Amino acid sequence: MRQNIIPVPEALLWDYIEAPPDLLWRLQRIADYFPRYGNDRDTVQLLHEHRDELKLDEPTKLLIEEYQRAWKNRA
Repeated sequence: MRQNIIPVPEALLWDYIEAPPDLLWRLQRIADYFPRYGNDRDTVQLLHEHRDELKLDEPTKLLIEEYQRAWKNRA
């Protein structure tokens, strides 16, 4: 998966016709609604890799870490 084309669900684009190309914008929008959106392996990996660059509350950060561990254990 190319990092710059991570899909943003249409439900999260109420104020945009199309998601901006910026990876961090896309990840932040998804993280704001995690885990309802973005709980697939590729998105979780990117959220985990960029967690320090995103504005995440502690429970969301911990949840992303837990999802990351679960995906690693499935491999």
